[in-house]
Amino acid sequence: MEDRTYTIIFDLDDTLIKTNKIYNHARDKFYRVMTKHGFPGEESLDRLDQIDIEHINRQGFAKERYPLSLVKTYHYFCQKNNKKIDRQAEQEISDIGWNVFEQTPELVEGVNLVLNTLQERYTLLLATLGDPEIQHEKIRHSGLKGYFLDIHVLSHKTPEEYRQILNKHNLKKEKTWLIGNSVRSDLNPGLRLGLNCILIPAVTWKFEEEKPISDQYLQLNSLIEVLHYL
Repeated sequence: MEDRTYTIIFDLDDTLIKTNKIYNHARDKFYRVMTKHGFPGEESLDRLDQIDIEHINRQGFAKERYPLSLVKTYHYFCQKNNKKIDRQAEQEISDIGWNVFEQTPELVEGVNLVLNTLQERYTLLLATLGDPEIQHEKIRHSGLKGYFLDIHVLSHKTPEEYRQILNKHNLKKEKTWLIGNSVRSDLNPGLRLGLNCILIPAVTWKFEEEKPISDQYLQLNSLIEVLHYL
């Protein structure tokens, strides 16, 4: 039997499945509702990001956070413009937030080929960020669960949380790869720990915006390109 001394820790959202696409559709719907009620669309989206990040910092990635952020943004503009809250509009906006959890994200192109190939030579782990119920449901619908020896749903994706994964599986840093799309949540924590890192950039949102802490990583244009390097 082949000695799988190397391990790959994969991110899930927008690395293996297209989650951001669903949120972008929700943002488009929210934009249209806000403009329909006389509020500035782009300013509404900017304020939504601010409120949503504040909620993440206070309560993490709880399932209720996103619908609440949308409603709170609507309330903010009602108060700012001295308008009475329209309960029908409020419900419509809340429904936009809850609806993101009812959709199944598409798989990233080539994901099954990549994971099928890599599992022959590496131990594969999954480390994803978010509400445990939501993340496990995404994994179940994706059909990708069977590729991974273990699945970790993290609260913040800090270096300490990644270190706990290394300790649990007795992994050596120099023999561990971390592959993800986010500089903040994947790349920088991996670099801080001294892991081998691959960044596959994907369009995301303001919470994930951060500069790499070093240039000691590999950047690729697509998931399928991983097969040329590992």
